[in-house]
Amino acid sequence: MTVLPLPVRGRWVWDAHDKARAVRVSTHAAAGLLNLSLWRDETCVGTVKLRPDEVARLVAALTDGLAELADAAGAPAEAPAPEAARLAAVEQRVAGLESRTGTPGLRRAGPAVAAAVGRLRRRLR
Repeated sequence: MTVLPLPVRGRWVWDAHDKARAVRVSTHAAAGLLNLSLWRDETCVGTVKLRPDEVARLVAALTDGLAELADAAGAPAEAPAPEAARLAAVEQRVAGLESRTGTPGLRRAGPAVAAAVGRLRRRLR
């Protein structure tokens, strides 16, 4: 197993039911990976390293889950902003391409696609 140094910056998400547990998200740009680690108190108890295409699938799953929670809560549906609709269309096209092909060329394009999606997301905030 390869050990990657812990980046100086990362994002923490604390467990809603147990504040001693958290998930840390950190980017290892040199390795082309995003790392999710599970922490209990000050100890890392699990980790998973994801390629950009895997992160895209994870984000899609999280987004779908969040939308399901919003629907269950009876949140009023809002018309998406044109930029949000454009981003959703780009994500659907990328997901479709990834599902149809496993070519290395698409995997190499992954970081560029991820960067473009990230820029669009930042503009929508």
